[in-house]
Amino acid sequence: WEWIDDWHLDTKSISNSDGWIYAPDVESLRWPESLDPKDSCNSARQRKWLRNRKLIVDDLKHEISVGLLQPGEAAPLPLSGLTQSIQYFLQLRPGSSENPYEYSWSTLVDRPRLSEDVGNGEQCSNLCVSALSESEELLCCSEMHGTSSGSHKLWYCVSIQATEIAKDVRSDAIQDWCLVVKSPLTISNFLPLAAEYSVLEMQSSGHFLTCSRGVFLSGKTVQIHSADIRKPLFLSLLPQRGWLPVHEAVLISHPQGNPSKTISLRSSISGRL
Repeated sequence: WEWIDDWHLDTKSISNSDGWIYAPDVESLRWPESLDPKDSCNSARQRKWLRNRKLIVDDLKHEISVGLLQPGEAAPLPLSGLTQSIQYFLQLRPGSSENPYEYSWSTLVDRPRLSEDVGNGEQCSNLCVSALSESEELLCCSEMHGTSSGSHKLWYCVSIQATEIAKDVRSDAIQDWCLVVKSPLTISNFLPLAAEYSVLEMQSSGHFLTCSRGVFLSGKTVQIHSADIRKPLFLSLLPQRGWLPVHEAVLISHPQGNPSKTISLRSSISGRL
C-alpha cells in the first residue's frame, strides 16, 4: 500500500462544512448522525480525519533512472524521488566496456563493530534518499554469474555531506545534500620512481588473497575497488631501480587494529635502508 494524499477532514459524510457532529455526551455520538450544533444541551462533538491509499502490486517496481555517470561527473537526483509518498533508495553498479563482467545493483553493507564480526558483515537496509544523514556508507556489487561465496565483488564508499544553504520560516536549516561515490581504498605514489604494488586481503584462514596488483608511476594514484575494507588489508610495495622491501607486506587497514605508518626498503646495490 502507498499513501496517495495527505490527512484531511471528512466533510462528505455529514452536512456540516466544518466536519463536526454533535451530541449531548460522548456515549451518544453516532457517526455520521448529528444533532443541531446550536442546541445548548450538546456538550460533545466529533470529527473524522481521512487519508487515502492504494494497493501497489509487488511486481510493480518504482524506478527513477539518474543515468550513466563518467568518472568526475555529477548529476542532480530527481525531485520526484524526495517528494513522493513512497521511499526511493539509491543503487549503483559499475558499467565499463573494458570490464567483461556484469555486476548486480549495489547493496548497503554494514560495517562490523566487534572483532568476531570481521568478514561477516550482514547486508542491512538500503540507502534511502529521503532520509539522509551525514555519514559514510559502504556499498557492494557482486558479479552476477559467480557463485554466492566465490563471486568477484566491487566495493564503493558513499560519502553523504550536507551544506546549509538557507533557513525556512521556522529558522530550521535548509540543506543541500551531496552524495560522493569513491573507492574505499586509495593508494598514492609520492616516491620519485615507479613502483609495483600488491594489495592483499587476509582471509579468516590466515592466508592472503591478492585483491589488486599493478605498477603506478611517480605522482600517480590508484583507486582500489576490489578490496573488502572490513577485513585486514596488507600492502606489498616494490619500487624500481633496485629497491627491495624489508618485510613482504605491511598492514595498511584493519577494522579494529592500528595500521603501519611506514614501509622499510633496502637498496640492493648499496644495502642502504
